[in-house]
Amino acid sequence: MLLEALSSYPYEGLTKELLSLGMSWVVMDAGIEPDEEELADTLEGALKSLGSRVKIHTSKMGRNDRSSFDKVLKAWFGRSAPETYGELFELVVTETIKLLRDGNIDPGESLSTIKTDKNGTYLGIAYNGEQAILPAIIKQPEYYERQSGFLSPTTGQKAQIRMDPLWFSFMALGFFTSFAGFIGGKYYLMTKPGIEVFWPYEVEEIIEKGILPLTGAGASGRISLSTEELYEMKLAMKLAEEGRDVIEEVYPVTLHLISLEGQVYTELKTTQLNLTGLSEYMEEYVNRIESASMGGLPILVELKAGNATIQKYPLWALVDIAERELWKGVNGDGEMLAYIFVKDLYRAINSGRRELIRDAVFRLFRQGRALLEGSGRASGEFRKVMKTFMWQEHLEVLL
Repeated sequence: MLLEALSSYPYEGLTKELLSLGMSWVVMDAGIEPDEEELADTLEGALKSLGSRVKIHTSKMGRNDRSSFDKVLKAWFGRSAPETYGELFELVVTETIKLLRDGNIDPGESLSTIKTDKNGTYLGIAYNGEQAILPAIIKQPEYYERQSGFLSPTTGQKAQIRMDPLWFSFMALGFFTSFAGFIGGKYYLMTKPGIEVFWPYEVEEIIEKGILPLTGAGASGRISLSTEELYEMKLAMKLAEEGRDVIEEVYPVTLHLISLEGQVYTELKTTQLNLTGLSEYMEEYVNRIESASMGGLPILVELKAGNATIQKYPLWALVDIAERELWKGVNGDGEMLAYIFVKDLYRAINSGRRELIRDAVFRLFRQGRALLEGSGRASGEFRKVMKTFMWQEHLEVLL
């Protein structure tokens, strides 16, 4: 039932990726042919498992969305539209569970009904005469294209998708599952296109040991995208720091970076992530430093953060400096030394060749020593980080 429904969905892209993530929660616990009671139980279990993600801070709905959803939610549940998209998604899933338990939705009929005409695409059966539009934060990034600085709307059936409560609930659960942060007014969503190939037996590992640790690290670390290299490095560092393991089978995942540009949500970036090599290296790096610390040799750098003093792993501190070099530019003779090293290290790790890692490290050491011992100008923080970074003991950790 679920596999046929997803296969019948006529388009590729973000919406399908979110639907498949949402459906995966049901497949994990009830298989691909659930009845009403099983659907209700698995949707409820998914909300509980997603926990704090359901209460995430999201943007307020625009006027058009709020007006449309106010009408639909009153017809569906006798409820008014909430303020934010996160509240909307939670409300729909919670109320749909009640409809399923009361026998007011026929899952088989809903999931087997997909219609397309000149006015749009319709998923499921209108409930109390209403179907919901696709929310702007999902619809607009997928169906509007940035061309020569202008936003050109895509017209036709693909641009108008309407859903019944069950289909909407799958999309909402997919959103919460993919959520890797709302940072600087931008949404970070991670999806696994084609996740249905892991149904029904392997999908639990893909979700619980793949997607959730990745998105959780992105959200808790508030990791933003400056460059792909820095984003992947910081994500791998956060996973290693928190001791989270991610199975290789989840890769590649797709990162969607969505931002409100003017009055329209736009997909600023779509990129594939594979942290396999980076995660292995960062995990080994953390373990070696922790072992050295237990032996009485803490390899950490102390830095000021406001009025507080914090300790960081030297590589973590250098990656932070590299990111600031990108945002602010470099004053003095640093020549983006940190960023160039991080980029070289990223490439070396992903190549799987230890000699390239060694070359990148020794190159930084030569340049760093010249900067520290010469008359070149660099920030006090950069000098402090480099002094710890270039310890013999830290060199052994890096290599």
